[in-house]
Amino acid sequence: MSFQGQFLKTVEEYIRPLTYPVAVKLVKEGEPFPEKTRFPRQMTGYGWALCQGVSMARRVGWKIGFTREDHSCVVAMMIFGYEAVPELVEKGEIVYPYYAETAEAGKKTEATTPRLPLDDIRGIVIAPVNRADFAADVILVYGSPAQVTRMVQGALYRQGGKIDSSFSGRGACGSEIVVPYQTQECKVILPGGGERVFAHTADDEMVFAVPACRLEDVAAGVEATHKGGIARIPTPFLGMRAKPLYPEKYSEVARLFGMEE
Repeated sequence: MSFQGQFLKTVEEYIRPLTYPVAVKLVKEGEPFPEKTRFPRQMTGYGWALCQGVSMARRVGWKIGFTREDHSCVVAMMIFGYEAVPELVEKGEIVYPYYAETAEAGKKTEATTPRLPLDDIRGIVIAPVNRADFAADVILVYGSPAQVTRMVQGALYRQGGKIDSSFSGRGACGSEIVVPYQTQECKVILPGGGERVFAHTADDEMVFAVPACRLEDVAAGVEATHKGGIARIPTPFLGMRAKPLYPEKYSEVARLFGMEE
Protein backbone atom coordinates (compact mmCIF):
# COMPACT_ATOMS: atom_id res chain seq x y z
CA MET A 1 0.00 0.00 0.00
CA SER A 2 1.26 3.49 -0.85
CA PHE A 3 2.00 6.06 1.86
CA GLN A 4 -1.10 7.96 0.69
CA GLY A 5 -3.23 4.83 0.99
CA GLN A 6 -1.88 3.92 4.43
CA PHE A 7 -2.31 7.50 5.63
CA LEU A 8 -5.94 7.51 4.49
CA LYS A 9 -6.65 4.14 6.11
CA THR A 10 -5.21 5.33 9.42
CA VAL A 11 -7.03 8.67 9.37
CA GLU A 12 -10.36 7.04 8.53
CA GLU A 13 -9.98 4.46 11.30
CA TYR A 14 -8.60 6.61 14.11
CA ILE A 15 -9.59 10.22 13.29
CA ARG A 16 -12.93 9.62 11.53
CA PRO A 17 -13.32 12.98 9.74
CA LEU A 18 -16.75 13.88 8.39
CA THR A 19 -15.41 14.83 4.95
CA TYR A 20 -12.85 13.22 2.64
CA PRO A 21 -9.18 14.03 3.32
CA VAL A 22 -7.98 15.72 0.14
CA ALA A 23 -4.81 15.37 -1.89
CA VAL A 24 -3.35 18.53 -3.44
CA LYS A 25 -0.76 18.56 -6.22
CA LEU A 26 0.98 21.62 -7.64
CA VAL A 27 1.16 20.98 -11.38
CA LYS A 28 4.42 22.15 -12.95
CA GLU A 29 4.87 23.40 -16.50
CA GLY A 30 4.89 20.45 -18.90
CA GLU A 31 3.03 18.14 -16.51
CA PRO A 32 -0.43 16.98 -17.59
CA PHE A 33 -3.50 17.19 -15.41
CA PRO A 34 -4.89 13.77 -14.43
CA GLU A 35 -7.67 12.29 -16.53
CA LYS A 36 -11.25 13.22 -15.68
CA THR A 37 -10.22 16.44 -13.94
CA ARG A 38 -13.06 18.95 -13.80
CA PHE A 39 -12.18 22.61 -14.37
CA PRO A 40 -14.43 25.33 -12.92
CA ARG A 41 -14.54 27.54 -16.01
CA GLN A 42 -15.35 24.60 -18.29
CA MET A 43 -18.13 23.45 -15.95
CA THR A 44 -19.70 26.76 -15.03
CA GLY A 45 -18.39 29.42 -17.39
CA TYR A 46 -16.72 31.37 -14.59
CA GLY A 47 -13.81 31.04 -12.17
CA TRP A 48 -13.98 29.86 -8.57
CA ALA A 49 -12.16 30.64 -5.39
CA LEU A 50 -9.65 27.85 -4.78
CA CYS A 51 -11.33 27.02 -1.47
CA GLN A 52 -14.49 26.17 -3.42
CA GLY A 53 -12.54 23.52 -5.31
CA VAL A 54 -11.22 22.08 -2.06
CA SER A 55 -14.75 21.96 -0.69
CA MET A 56 -16.07 20.20 -3.80
CA ALA A 57 -13.33 17.60 -3.45
CA ARG A 58 -13.79 16.93 0.24
CA ARG A 59 -17.60 17.06 0.32
CA VAL A 60 -18.71 15.82 -3.12
CA GLY A 61 -15.68 13.70 -4.12
CA TRP A 62 -14.79 15.49 -7.35
CA LYS A 63 -11.34 15.92 -8.83
CA ILE A 64 -10.97 19.65 -9.44
CA GLY A 65 -8.25 21.36 -11.47
CA PHE A 66 -7.25 25.01 -11.51
CA THR A 67 -5.31 26.67 -14.29
CA ARG A 68 -4.80 30.41 -14.26
CA GLU A 69 -8.15 30.91 -15.99
CA ASP A 70 -10.05 28.93 -13.36
CA HIS A 71 -9.21 31.28 -10.47
CA SER A 72 -11.49 34.13 -9.46
CA CYS A 73 -9.77 35.10 -6.19
CA VAL A 74 -7.04 37.71 -6.64
CA VAL A 75 -5.48 36.72 -3.30
CA ALA A 76 -4.96 33.14 -4.54
CA MET A 77 -3.63 34.45 -7.86
CA MET A 78 -0.79 36.17 -5.99
CA ILE A 79 -0.26 33.40 -3.42
CA PHE A 80 0.27 30.78 -6.13
CA GLY A 81 2.49 32.96 -8.29
CA TYR A 82 0.22 33.59 -11.24
CA GLU A 83 0.59 37.34 -10.84
CA ALA A 84 3.16 39.67 -9.31
CA VAL A 85 2.05 41.60 -6.23
CA PRO A 86 0.95 45.14 -7.20
CA GLU A 87 2.14 48.12 -5.18
CA LEU A 88 -1.31 48.80 -3.75
CA VAL A 89 -1.39 45.25 -2.36
CA GLU A 90 2.11 45.59 -0.88
CA LYS A 91 0.86 48.73 0.86
CA GLY A 92 -1.84 46.67 2.56
CA GLU A 93 -4.74 48.23 0.69
CA ILE A 94 -6.67 44.96 0.29
CA VAL A 95 -6.25 44.15 3.98
CA TYR A 96 -7.18 47.64 5.17
CA PRO A 97 -9.95 48.51 5.99
CA TYR A 98 -11.44 44.98 5.97
CA TYR A 99 -9.03 43.32 8.40
CA ALA A 100 -6.94 46.20 9.73
CA GLU A 101 -7.57 49.53 11.44
CA THR A 102 -4.88 51.33 9.45
CA ALA A 103 -3.09 50.92 6.13
CA GLU A 104 0.16 50.41 8.03
CA ALA A 105 -1.35 47.52 9.99
CA GLY A 106 -2.69 46.12 6.72
CA LYS A 107 0.79 46.33 5.20
CA LYS A 108 2.26 44.32 8.09
CA THR A 109 -0.40 41.65 7.67
CA GLU A 110 0.07 41.49 3.90
CA ALA A 111 3.82 41.05 4.32
CA THR A 112 3.20 37.75 6.14
CA THR A 113 1.18 36.22 3.28
CA PRO A 114 2.89 33.07 1.93
CA ARG A 115 3.65 32.97 -1.79
CA LEU A 116 5.07 30.69 -4.44
CA PRO A 117 7.65 32.20 -6.82
CA LEU A 118 6.18 33.90 -9.86
CA ASP A 119 5.25 31.41 -12.63
CA ASP A 120 6.46 28.47 -10.51
CA ILE A 121 3.44 26.30 -11.31
CA ARG A 122 1.05 25.70 -14.17
CA GLY A 123 -1.90 24.76 -12.00
CA ILE A 124 -3.33 22.89 -9.03
CA VAL A 125 -5.31 19.65 -8.82
CA ILE A 126 -7.35 18.60 -5.80
CA ALA A 127 -9.10 15.27 -5.17
CA PRO A 128 -10.21 13.02 -2.34
CA VAL A 129 -7.23 10.87 -1.35
CA ASN A 130 -9.13 7.67 -2.16
CA ARG A 131 -9.71 8.92 -5.72
CA ALA A 132 -6.40 10.68 -6.31
CA ASP A 133 -4.55 9.13 -9.25
CA PHE A 134 -1.53 11.33 -8.59
CA ALA A 135 1.14 11.79 -5.94
CA ALA A 136 0.07 14.58 -3.61
CA ASP A 137 2.35 17.37 -2.48
CA VAL A 138 0.12 18.08 0.53
CA ILE A 139 -2.84 16.30 2.12
CA LEU A 140 -5.49 18.30 3.99
CA VAL A 141 -7.61 16.82 6.77
CA TYR A 142 -10.56 18.93 7.91
CA GLY A 143 -11.90 18.20 11.37
CA SER A 144 -12.99 19.43 14.76
CA PRO A 145 -10.44 20.84 17.23
CA ALA A 146 -10.41 17.41 18.94
CA GLN A 147 -9.62 15.65 15.66
CA VAL A 148 -6.93 18.15 14.72
CA THR A 149 -5.42 17.73 18.18
CA ARG A 150 -5.15 14.01 17.50
CA MET A 151 -3.38 14.74 14.21
CA VAL A 152 -0.93 16.99 16.06
CA GLN A 153 -0.24 14.26 18.61
CA GLY A 154 0.37 11.78 15.81
CA ALA A 155 2.68 14.14 13.94
CA LEU A 156 4.82 14.66 17.04
CA TYR A 157 4.96 11.02 18.16
CA ARG A 158 8.29 10.23 16.49
CA GLN A 159 10.02 13.60 16.28
CA GLY A 160 8.71 15.33 19.42
CA GLY A 161 8.58 19.08 19.84
CA LYS A 162 5.60 21.12 18.73
CA ILE A 163 3.72 22.20 15.61
CA ASP A 164 4.56 25.80 14.67
CA SER A 165 1.72 27.53 12.86
CA SER A 166 0.74 31.15 12.34
CA PHE A 167 -2.65 32.71 11.77
CA SER A 168 -3.89 35.85 10.07
CA GLY A 169 -7.52 34.86 9.45
CA ARG A 170 -7.23 35.37 5.69
CA GLY A 171 -5.64 33.70 2.67
CA ALA A 172 -5.97 30.27 4.26
CA CYS A 173 -5.23 28.49 0.96
CA GLY A 174 -1.64 29.72 1.26
CA SER A 175 -1.33 28.38 4.80
CA GLU A 176 -2.95 25.09 3.84
CA ILE A 177 -0.89 24.38 0.72
CA VAL A 178 2.05 26.73 0.16
CA VAL A 179 3.44 26.78 3.71
CA PRO A 180 3.58 22.98 4.28
CA TYR A 181 4.88 22.54 0.70
CA GLN A 182 7.70 25.03 1.24
CA THR A 183 8.61 24.06 4.81
CA GLN A 184 7.94 20.31 4.45
CA GLU A 185 6.37 20.44 7.90
CA CYS A 186 2.85 19.76 9.18
CA LYS A 187 0.70 22.79 9.94
CA VAL A 188 -2.54 23.63 11.73
CA ILE A 189 -4.72 26.13 9.85
CA LEU A 190 -7.68 28.28 10.85
CA PRO A 191 -9.92 28.65 7.78
CA GLY A 192 -10.22 32.28 6.70
CA GLY A 193 -13.32 34.37 6.16
CA GLY A 194 -13.41 33.75 2.43
CA GLU A 195 -13.29 30.00 2.88
CA ARG A 196 -16.24 30.11 5.25
CA VAL A 197 -18.26 32.41 2.96
CA PHE A 198 -17.56 30.74 -0.40
CA ALA A 199 -16.65 27.15 0.51
CA HIS A 200 -19.11 26.62 3.39
CA THR A 201 -16.39 25.58 5.81
CA ALA A 202 -18.19 25.09 9.13
CA ASP A 203 -17.68 27.15 12.27
CA ASP A 204 -16.29 24.13 14.13
CA GLU A 205 -13.79 23.03 11.44
CA MET A 206 -10.02 23.42 11.41
CA VAL A 207 -7.47 22.02 8.96
CA PHE A 208 -4.39 19.87 9.44
CA ALA A 209 -1.97 19.92 6.51
CA VAL A 210 0.58 17.15 5.94
CA PRO A 211 3.33 17.38 3.30
CA ALA A 212 4.02 14.19 1.34
CA CYS A 213 7.31 13.54 3.14
CA ARG A 214 5.52 13.26 6.51
CA LEU A 215 2.64 10.94 5.58
CA GLU A 216 4.20 7.72 6.82
CA ASP A 217 5.34 8.95 10.22
CA VAL A 218 2.12 10.92 10.89
CA ALA A 219 0.06 7.81 10.14
CA ALA A 220 2.29 5.71 12.39
CA GLY A 221 2.05 8.30 15.15
CA VAL A 222 -1.73 8.55 15.00
CA GLU A 223 -2.04 4.77 15.31
CA ALA A 224 0.52 4.51 18.10
CA THR A 225 -0.99 7.30 20.20
CA HIS A 226 -4.44 5.77 19.76
CA LYS A 227 -3.19 2.41 20.98
CA GLY A 228 -1.65 4.17 23.98
CA GLY A 229 -5.22 4.48 25.20
CA ILE A 230 -5.17 8.06 26.51
CA ALA A 231 -5.83 10.09 23.36
CA ARG A 232 -8.56 8.78 21.10
CA ILE A 233 -11.42 9.66 18.79
CA PRO A 234 -14.09 9.29 20.08
CA THR A 235 -12.75 10.88 23.26
CA PRO A 236 -12.81 8.34 26.13
CA PHE A 237 -14.65 10.65 28.55
CA LEU A 238 -13.89 9.51 32.09
CA GLY A 239 -17.32 10.68 33.23
CA MET A 240 -18.93 7.84 31.33
CA ARG A 241 -17.38 5.47 33.88
CA ALA A 242 -18.24 7.53 36.97
CA LYS A 243 -20.68 6.31 39.61
CA PRO A 244 -24.13 7.79 38.86
CA LEU A 245 -25.72 10.06 41.49
CA TYR A 246 -29.52 9.87 41.79
CA PRO A 247 -32.18 11.78 43.79
CA GLU A 248 -32.80 10.61 47.36
CA LYS A 249 -36.17 9.06 46.50
CA TYR A 250 -34.40 6.86 43.94
CA SER A 251 -32.12 5.68 46.75
CA GLU A 252 -35.13 4.73 48.90
CA VAL A 253 -36.40 2.51 46.09
CA ALA A 254 -32.91 1.12 45.49
CA ARG A 255 -32.79 0.05 49.18
CA LEU A 256 -36.14 -1.73 48.78
CA PHE A 257 -34.64 -3.58 45.84
CA GLY A 258 -31.57 -4.52 47.87
CA MET A 259 -29.37 -2.44 45.56
CA GLU A 260 -28.13 -0.18 48.40
CA GLU A 261 -27.81 -0.51 52.16
